Amino acid sequence: MIETYAVRIATLGLMVISAMLQARLLGPEGKGLLAATLSWSALIGGITLLGSDSASIYFVARTAQHTRWMIRAGLMYAVGIALIALVLPGLQINTPIDQQLMLSVALLTPILVLTALFNAICVGLNRIRLSNALNAGSALLYVLALAALSMAHVDQFEPVMATVLGVQVAVLILFTASLRHLSSADYVAPDLSALVRYSLQSFRGNLAGLLFLRSSLIIVSGMAPIAQAGIFSIAVVFADVVTMLPNTLINILLPRLAGQSPAFVARRVADAVRYGAVATLALGLLVGGCAFVVIPFGFGEGFRSAAAVALVLCTGAALGAPGMILSLYFNAIEQPGTPANAAWIGCGVLIAGSLALAPLFGAMGAALAVVIARTTITMVMAVRFCRASSLGWQTLLTLQAADLIKSERKIYAIYEQIVRTRRA
Repeated sequence: MIETYAVRIATLGLMVISAMLQARLLGPEGKGLLAATLSWSALIGGITLLGSDSASIYFVARTAQHTRWMIRAGLMYAVGIALIALVLPGLQINTPIDQQLMLSVALLTPILVLTALFNAICVGLNRIRLSNALNAGSALLYVLALAALSMAHVDQFEPVMATVLGVQVAVLILFTASLRHLSSADYVAPDLSALVRYSLQSFRGNLAGLLFLRSSLIIVSGMAPIAQAGIFSIAVVFADVVTMLPNTLINILLPRLAGQSPAFVARRVADAVRYGAVATLALGLLVGGCAFVVIPFGFGEGFRSAAAVALVLCTGAALGAPGMILSLYFNAIEQPGTPANAAWIGCGVLIAGSLALAPLFGAMGAALAVVIARTTITMVMAVRFCRASSLGWQTLLTLQAADLIKSERKIYAIYEQIVRTRRA
């Protein structure tokens, strides 16, 4: 577990370095165009997947003999998407979307789709270490490629976009080579009706999360100067550091809570909300404060205004952390529909807020919309949790002396685990 999250932290650090190099190479306008390209590609790719990545994890985990069928089906599906995506930019359609952006999205989307499917197959085969290693390797490769462009004084959008495509293709080749050695020699097709049904059920929740992550930047890039999208994308990097804490807590606790009695799960989740919220708020203020120093020196003076946006987003991440942790309760008692409904409510608030505020205030308006949406999700989840568990609000809001003792014990246990890992 410690090794897994150490790799993820290292990957996140490499992503911060790559964001610095992008900002230095492209400036606010070019960074905004690149961020819009990546966001559009991720959004369209996530929609076209239709939940098949989640289904791949489930069916491969149940029967490894489905692996080869999933690989071939994924290849054919990605080829179909590529043919459609490459035809659209060639059509003479009057659209406000930049043609350069459309072509970049058309090239990148099929690669991201196939990479997501292959990554899901690796997770289904319980090759988490391999998946993390390939993701970390792609981040390192991207940093090295951007550093080479920086040393060669290449600061145009096209070479940077070509670098992104090249790195993604290299990662896709590595995934393909790895899966050829891991997959079973048998070629067994899953039950197609069950596969489609599971995919569509997963798609509903996946789409809400995808829209929540990507819609603000897409709206900023379309309704404000493109430089504002670059500023917003830099601020998001700092917020991602903060959200990693509740995400890590969820991943650690969910396997331990699954299958336990609802009363036990409710008490443990309430404890996690209290000390997790305080820790995330402290981390958010720390990271947001550091942004005022890091951004001007690391990313350049052109991005100085991103520091205030980063502080707002980090505060929003802290306000949204209790809602994220409360989703543990419903997932552990096999009621995932409740977090999905809350996510859709927050997504609606986010899109409406971004449409209203981004044209007026640019990146800062989108950041305020994110804060409002995350706070809304937390409030909805808190109401649902209190009703379902019959616990009062004070169990979530009031810190207790036992929380300090538990935190001290957990920190000591993690320290002991790290020491044993280093000695081994």
